[in-house]
Amino acid sequence: LRARAELLRGGIDLGNGLPDVAVRRLLQAAGELVGTHRTLAITALGFAGEAASIAGDHARYAETAAFAARLRRPDEPDETRITLDHLAGMAATFAGRHDEALPVLRSVVELAERVPHPQAKIWGGQAAYTLGDASRAHELATSAVTAAHEHGLTALVPWALVYRALSAMLLDQHSVAMSAAFEGVHAATAIGQHNAVVDHLTILALIAALRGDTETAVHRIDAAAEQIAERGLGRSGTFGAWAFACVDLALDRPADALDRLRLMAAGAGGVHTGIKVMAAPHVVEAAVGCGRLSTADRALRRYEKWADATGSAARLALSHRCHGLLADGTGADEHFREAIRLHRASGTAMELAKTELFYGHRLRRDRKPRAARELLRDAMKIFQRYEADRWVSRARAELRAAGEAVGPSQADRTADRA
Repeated sequence: LRARAELLRGGIDLGNGLPDVAVRRLLQAAGELVGTHRTLAITALGFAGEAASIAGDHARYAETAAFAARLRRPDEPDETRITLDHLAGMAATFAGRHDEALPVLRSVVELAERVPHPQAKIWGGQAAYTLGDASRAHELATSAVTAAHEHGLTALVPWALVYRALSAMLLDQHSVAMSAAFEGVHAATAIGQHNAVVDHLTILALIAALRGDTETAVHRIDAAAEQIAERGLGRSGTFGAWAFACVDLALDRPADALDRLRLMAAGAGGVHTGIKVMAAPHVVEAAVGCGRLSTADRALRRYEKWADATGSAARLALSHRCHGLLADGTGADEHFREAIRLHRASGTAMELAKTELFYGHRLRRDRKPRAARELLRDAMKIFQRYEADRWVSRARAELRAAGEAVGPSQADRTADRA
């Protein structure tokens, strides 16, 4: 009875308390339940891992995964194996052991297709997202939302919506990602899961920042900042720092962006390693803008190791774009062209436009204005389609510099009046 009460209290802390306290309570509950209620103990470990992830405490995540590994049986049923595999795969990912992580995470995705419980779908969606399979991640996260409603497990809905939003972002479906994150804010608010509210607010901030909507991004970061600090929400804090760096980049402040990203990458307590690696292409962009090529190269090596291991076309495209920014001459051309090919293969139009903008800038600087204009026109059309006004303005400026007569955008006119 005491262990069940501790499991309940840990679950409440997970949603609306201090995640580091939740980890401690959930691990204690698992330890007391394992002898008599093994399945419930494994459930507690799964929630403990999520609490450690929310806190950005990867040492406690590794401790939780090690505990789970000791419980594994050769004939483990699917319903518990998926939690054990998920903990093992994510712990290996956070530690950078991608060769070890990949087969286990693939197992999680396969099991999620067979196990009907919404929690299994959430594990599967997170695993697929980590593997770079955005379409499968989005399908599983959507199934998790539906299953949670059908099972009456509304506490799982905001959690599932995190991966629905993130997978839509990886697919460059920003409107879908925003819809999922807004739904997550409302669902989490309704049931008092304020840690999930903060998660979704910082995801919304990142979406706005990537589109160049800097005012909205800063407003959402500010709305989340107090809770991040008070509760020790390392995952949300890392999302927020990444979003703020993207604001700096959109405003052409690469030095400020690099300062934020380098602080995030320093590995201090509460930094979420997975998000830190995902932000690496922006570290490269900021560092190149400041002439800090060695910093860019170090960040790229970590990101490339992950992208190469997963084989995700969207992430490999960003890896090649980073190489293009760092390289010179023919080498840069090859990387930019491969990045463009991979963006098109993965359907990531917004990132394609940014790559075309960066490549067009390089071609213009190398006195190839005709080739630059072709890329910049396409980039501007995509930015206009996404209503990314600041990026439209940057593409227009590059086009004018490349010798094409283009009028000012609405954002330019507004800035001039200001």
